Amino acid sequence: MNPQCAKCLKTVYPVEKLNCLDKIWHKGCFKCTECGMTLNMKNYKGYNKFPYCQAHYPQTKHTVVADSVENRRLTQQSKQQSQVEYQKQFHEDKGHYTAISDDPETLRNLKVSHNISNVAYHNERGPRSAARDPRQAVAGQPPPPQVKRKVSRYVAMYDYIASAADEVSIMEGDVITNVEKIDDGWMEGRVQRSGKYGMFPANYVKPM
Repeated sequence: MNPQCAKCLKTVYPVEKLNCLDKIWHKGCFKCTECGMTLNMKNYKGYNKFPYCQAHYPQTKHTVVADSVENRRLTQQSKQQSQVEYQKQFHEDKGHYTAISDDPETLRNLKVSHNISNVAYHNERGPRSAARDPRQAVAGQPPPPQVKRKVSRYVAMYDYIASAADEVSIMEGDVITNVEKIDDGWMEGRVQRSGKYGMFPANYVKPM
């Protein structure tokens, strides 16, 4: 005996039979329960053993819990109990040593952290942190006096034209700074007018 269609309740013959959602349907009766669009095995969505199209498939709605006095009391009680358990566990674990397995990954991470800490430490303290600066004053003693370098300044009495690459030309009245004596006959220094540095005859200049 042929079964009945779940939609029209008429007899379903094998040639038009569609078995879906634990029911037997005519292919033409397998439609969306909401809009009546004809469906097939590829585009239907079942809900409570009834076919729906994608647009009218019932959406699951969240259940709203009433904010009653009893619910608020239970929530507060649960929160207080959680805090008590946390405090109890905290005091039990306080001062206990937690062992960490010495696996290769853990050791590598510890090594990287150690290297990063060393780099940050030395960057903050600067290059002079490792050794004491010898110029710093010892506690209870005054710092050593700083030696001021005397700047030698000479003025040219005569003109002189340089005759070698390491010499410098001077003119009468030129001011020469950073003068140093080379020997009894020659000095070297920088001519302020030209900015050049070189040797010149010692008997062509005099101290300022």
